[in-house]
Amino acid sequence: MRRLSVADYFVELLIANGITDVYGYQGGMIAYIFDSLGRYKNKINYHSCGNEQGAAIAACSYAQANKKFGVAISTSGPGFTNMTTGIANAWFDSIPVIYVSGNVNTKDKKRSSGFRQNGFQEIQAVKIAEPITKKVYELELGDNFIEKFTDAINEVMTDRRGPVYIDLPINICREEVEFDDIKPFKLPSFGEIDVREYIDELYKSEKPVIIAGAGIKESDCENEFKELINIIGIPVVTTMPAIDILSSNSDYMMGYIGGTGRREPGIVLQNADFVLTLGTRICSKQIGHNMSLFIPKAKKFYRVDVDSAEFERNLKDFEIDINANLRSFIKSALKYVKTKGLSNNAARWSKTCKEIKDLFTDVDMTYANKMVKYITQMLPDNSNLLYDVGKNLNYCTQSSVIKNSTKVYMSAGLGAMGYAIPASIGAYNGNNNPTFVFTGDGGAQMNIQELNTIVKKKLPIKIFVFNNRALGNIVMFQDVTFDKRHFATMEKENDYFSCDFHKIAVAYGMKGIYLNDYKKIDDYKNDLESNEPVLFEIEYEDCDTLPGIVAGGDYINGGKVILNKELQDKVRELLK
Repeated sequence: MRRLSVADYFVELLIANGITDVYGYQGGMIAYIFDSLGRYKNKINYHSCGNEQGAAIAACSYAQANKKFGVAISTSGPGFTNMTTGIANAWFDSIPVIYVSGNVNTKDKKRSSGFRQNGFQEIQAVKIAEPITKKVYELELGDNFIEKFTDAINEVMTDRRGPVYIDLPINICREEVEFDDIKPFKLPSFGEIDVREYIDELYKSEKPVIIAGAGIKESDCENEFKELINIIGIPVVTTMPAIDILSSNSDYMMGYIGGTGRREPGIVLQNADFVLTLGTRICSKQIGHNMSLFIPKAKKFYRVDVDSAEFERNLKDFEIDINANLRSFIKSALKYVKTKGLSNNAARWSKTCKEIKDLFTDVDMTYANKMVKYITQMLPDNSNLLYDVGKNLNYCTQSSVIKNSTKVYMSAGLGAMGYAIPASIGAYNGNNNPTFVFTGDGGAQMNIQELNTIVKKKLPIKIFVFNNRALGNIVMFQDVTFDKRHFATMEKENDYFSCDFHKIAVAYGMKGIYLNDYKKIDDYKNDLESNEPVLFEIEYEDCDTLPGIVAGGDYINGGKVILNKELQDKVRELLK
């Protein structure tokens, strides 16, 4: 029988579960956890980030990169409130993270009193965290702390994954627990699913398509999915956060759906007769609000999701909803097609989709699209690509060269600007792969303090700041909605301000490189491959985002730039 403080037990529990890195910011109410981490530093790393928001976001990408769970810690009050953006990010993107904030002594906590605050830096964290977590744990004297911590790990890792929050009063950290040993969490095994009906219908159809969502990544079954697609040989469109499920040069990868997507996936969906969605909620940003325009020619529509609540949003009268563990569904489907040796009717359709994709290779390519394509084709196969929120996200998701082992990270559901720089820390710690940040001048400044963390930890992260000296996405909105009145979005209006990012990088101790032509990156290949952090600031003239077709619109004859008649005719001929 062993006896440890609650703080020490919590750290040993993380170590037993293979957690190598914890993110946070020191403070009085969390000092016991930091002290424990410091004493166990030969077994686990703690990262003192520049801000609790940065720590909370880094924990997200760490979990995604290493397929375990992330951990972020903060002090009470403002430490916790800073962390809430990261908590919300984990909630909306279904990322398993345990968030812990310290709190005042249990005797000093505000209970049901009418006054605003009792303890210093106290806030009602539990009530704030409840809507954006799977479960909250408000620890009290006399609780079974071992049981609570174990349950927290089980909660984040099972069913639809997501964050939990632990409210940890400072005096609880000093309490002691007795135990024999610590057993690491093991994922429960799931049996096979009878997929015959769905796969048989897929093979009967002439124009099938799969909509692949980020749930495939969260379920850690990308490899099985790739194998399945190579066997059944049908086109795949993805959601934005799932663009790395297949490589860009895959014959079956058609791009991602939505108002910022390219034309090809829209054309495919509008002509499909069978649609199967895997691990995506299918939101209005992806398919619009007019359901008659979504998969208008489909006769069969199957949706697979582990969260039955997503089926409350009925998209089609004839849809069939399948509440299932996605990993089990995909593995069962793979086993079935291998065993049966089925042949489908979609060979001509798949060939048509590939030809349409090839026709559009150079269509709707702005300067910024070409910049992203040029840079990403230079990067290693196994790169981590971190995309910030802003106009740069549109260019990156449209035009990044995704290779077989590329991993993409973004704040998809919450859409938090300032995501990419802190997220790069967690992604690199999670898998030690070459890591590259793509951000804009708006997003870069929001968590720029984490450059200091990157430098001090000597992380070889490369950062690309696309500086158009504007909040480009909002500028486009203002052009359409406010008669081109650009308030608080453009530097030339003197009410939005960019900066010289390469100089800031140098101030933090990082090499900063300024470019006014992205092709000059060729002169810095050694810096791209070095073991040191480097920031590349690339200044360019703001340009449009194409094609700019609202979800469900006319992907052949619509958009900001109308296709030439010859190309339109070729596409229509292929679709006959």
